[in-house]
Amino acid sequence: MRVLLSLTLILAAGTALAAPPPPAGQTNPDWPCHQRLVPQLTAATYWGGPPLPEHVDWRADKRVAAVVQATAPREIPADEGEKALTRFADKVPKGQRAALYPKVFAGIVEEINSQRGGVITRIQDLAHRQRDMGELVSKATTELQAIPAETTDPDKQQQRAEIVQRRGYLIRNFEEVERTLRYTCEVPVDLEARLGTYARVLTDRLPS
Repeated sequence: MRVLLSLTLILAAGTALAAPPPPAGQTNPDWPCHQRLVPQLTAATYWGGPPLPEHVDWRADKRVAAVVQATAPREIPADEGEKALTRFADKVPKGQRAALYPKVFAGIVEEINSQRGGVITRIQDLAHRQRDMGELVSKATTELQAIPAETTDPDKQQQRAEIVQRRGYLIRNFEEVERTLRYTCEVPVDLEARLGTYARVLTDRLPS
């Protein structure tokens, strides 16, 4: 992910601090990630097998529910999820695969979309926080510039020292939010990649 804002911009005298503009083609100002915002994934984008069921209660089928819970949660490493799905898929009789696999994939997509929704909300909240923090740093910078570093007035010296301390704290918080965003922006991408892998596991095992 692109760096959200260079620290040199924060430290540059007289430079107003603001959140960076959205990526090209991105119109949502609350979306700071380099990757384009896709609020919800569409199963058909990844699926190349039999028609996917609509409004299916995949949780009613214990086999399907079990494999979805063993593969969809992002807390489960992608390679472990792939292995679990492969073991399940290989055990399904070939005559049942065309009916069962689409239901499994529909359940996985639903669960992953639910997780992505929470992550997207978190990213937007972090972007708001970073923007607010940037404005505070900019304000502190302006206050600092109003007091010459070479002042001999004890009150001004103390005031300047307090601003320097407050500004340093704000910058550290800004950088921490930036690091968190850098990591969190990768989560939706990882979930999308997982979905593509899972689709291939199932479609590769469908009867020809």
